[in-house]
Amino acid sequence: MWGPLALVVVVAALYVVLFPLTQLVAGSTVTEGLKLPNGAKAVDRLAAAEKQAAAINAVRQTLLQATVGLAAVVALFFTARSYLLNQRGQYTQRYKDAIEQLSSDKMASRIGGIYALEHVMRESRQDHETVVEVLAAFVRENAPRTGVAPQLVVAPPRGQWMHPPTGVEEPAAPVKVTKGPPTDVQTALTVIGRRPKRPEKNHVDLSNTDLQNANLFGANLQHARLVGANLQNANLRDANLQNANLRDANLQHAYLIEADLQHANLRDANLQHANLIEADLQHANLRDADLQNANLVGANLQNARLVGANLQNANLVGANLQHANLSKAKLDYADLRGATGVDLTGVASQEGVVLDSHNGKPFGDGSG
Repeated sequence: MWGPLALVVVVAALYVVLFPLTQLVAGSTVTEGLKLPNGAKAVDRLAAAEKQAAAINAVRQTLLQATVGLAAVVALFFTARSYLLNQRGQYTQRYKDAIEQLSSDKMASRIGGIYALEHVMRESRQDHETVVEVLAAFVRENAPRTGVAPQLVVAPPRGQWMHPPTGVEEPAAPVKVTKGPPTDVQTALTVIGRRPKRPEKNHVDLSNTDLQNANLFGANLQHARLVGANLQNANLRDANLQNANLRDANLQHAYLIEADLQHANLRDANLQHANLIEADLQHANLRDADLQNANLVGANLQNARLVGANLQNANLVGANLQHANLSKAKLDYADLRGATGVDLTGVASQEGVVLDSHNGKPFGDGSG
């Protein structure tokens, strides 16, 4: 049906270009400008006719070239449009197939679906956020935090130092050994953590998930919601947790070496025995956080809010505490040697705290 119709359209278009349109474009310049007065010789009339024909042919040739060029542009437009529509359809089909794989009973199929979604996310900016939300939902669904109370590690009684003057270390508190997340959940976390850096309207939501022993090394979790997440023993070294919400999260024994926690919300978080060596905690909210026995050597705590935080037996050697708010904080037996900007005004308790003679302001109202 379309073949004969297209042929008719092409023939009609050529007729319009070669005749009416040519005459219209040529105008009086060609038709009138080459007219000869009455009585002109036949030779002159023939020459004038040839010039007129040549001029009209030149106009026709120009119009044909313009028409061909316009047709090429139109064809290119429709080809590009068709390509984009086909590509969109392919992405949609690949997305549907990957979603089906996620619901499979077989681990290998679910992992394949996760990697398929990653390919869609990388190739299609339009599907980026949808894929991230699907993967985050997959983690929440398959690794929910249970109602079991978290394992608590109680600080040693007063008099037992984490770094006693004798150089003899206290035995480490026993750590409950648990398995990491299932392979498919870990795969989803890895893909989320290494997703392309693009603007995102919605933040990654991993709230109330059980991510014990998860490997999130170098993960991009900026602005992520990890409220109430269980991250015991998780590897978050070099992770980007700027502006992340970790309120009420369990980070006991977590590895946060050199992690970026600027402006992170760690209110009421459990960071007992967490390794925060050289972590960046500028402007972080650590109000009422439990940092007993935490290792904060060389950490940057400028402008951090540590109101009511428990820092008993914490190692803060060489930490930057400029403008940090330590009011009502417990600092019993904390090691603050070499720390800068230490201001113990208003701390709740400071028995046995270790300070250089020059690195802290006079003690405030804290009890001893």
